[in-house]
Amino acid sequence: MTRRLLHLVNAHSTNIGNGALIEGVERVLAEDSIKPIDWRREPWDDYTFEFKRFDREFVSLVNQHDALIVNGAVAINGRSYLRNAGMRFDLPEDLWGEIKRPVIFYGLSYRHWAGQPFHHLDKFKAAVARIQSNAAMLLGVRNDGTKAWLRDTMGIDVARVVEVPDTAVFVPYDDGAPVPEFESKRLNVIVALNDEDTTQRYAEAGSRERMLRCLSGAVTGMLSHWDMNIILAPHYFDDHRMIADFIDMCPPRLAHQRMISSGLARVGNTRQFFGRYARADLVIAMRVHSMSPSIGLGVPMIPLVTQDRMVDFLADVGLADLAVDALAPDLETRLFTAVERVLADPDATRARFATAKAGMRQRLSAFNDRVIALLDGSVPV
Repeated sequence: MTRRLLHLVNAHSTNIGNGALIEGVERVLAEDSIKPIDWRREPWDDYTFEFKRFDREFVSLVNQHDALIVNGAVAINGRSYLRNAGMRFDLPEDLWGEIKRPVIFYGLSYRHWAGQPFHHLDKFKAAVARIQSNAAMLLGVRNDGTKAWLRDTMGIDVARVVEVPDTAVFVPYDDGAPVPEFESKRLNVIVALNDEDTTQRYAEAGSRERMLRCLSGAVTGMLSHWDMNIILAPHYFDDHRMIADFIDMCPPRLAHQRMISSGLARVGNTRQFFGRYARADLVIAMRVHSMSPSIGLGVPMIPLVTQDRMVDFLADVGLADLAVDALAPDLETRLFTAVERVLADPDATRARFATAKAGMRQRLSAFNDRVIALLDGSVPV
């Protein structure tokens, strides 16, 4: 018998990381389910931008399926418009009890910077308590420090919160599509910059400019030392701004002759987008979903970290020593040294990534056992 699962996802997003999360969840759950799954993707972003509402029509849609899977996107960000539940799953309090099917939050994550207000914290705490007290709901949060942040920063009881490995690690990919940005006779190096939340991410005066100058110096040194083709890979519109500023700091010869940029991709092109990653010789990742898919794809990768979420994820999977602080004053030296180390023995990095991936897959199987038990259980209808 086929399971009919409603998957709440950022279906229309032009941030390709959402595609990796969507495809990853559907892949691993399908692999672990004995019964075939009929997925229906419901566009979460339509609710965020108020084309649709979390109302009785939404609850009715949930109840027409065997369960609701809430995708592991960034859902906890304390925005002022999240008046009902204090998070992007903003269901009004009086409607929670009308859901008659299991609800699985499959690895939610947070993005909230120190000093920022967290609006409607009382509503958020109430929603988390409501989820944890409901036997038909399972609250999974991503293994990027979200659980510890909920407990230590937000003062929330996390007794029934489960850490779930980032499913973008398991994004399927198309390795047959042409990659016009690549050059067959050079090392192809993807650089994924990140200019999201730029005011908070680069809060120290001059830190963003200093970081870009160090990065320019490191890349200039790399191109003089190795025969490389640099592919700048934006994951969202924000990144174009940083790409333009970075190019301005590079010697014109390098920008004209040794660098190229890929374009954005919609969720429907996720497999093609990450097929490019799968064929790279090296990835320099400032984005979370440049970092974690590279681990799953077994592509040598250097994480340039600007936030605790990346550091905490790497620590959780035994790769903390690979992190390079993007805001360090000596970034140029640190990055060049990291590139030198990885390229000297890329198979060592691939082996470490394979071990980390296997551990995460084992943890996901354990989580999926709980999901499937919930789907097969006796939930009142």
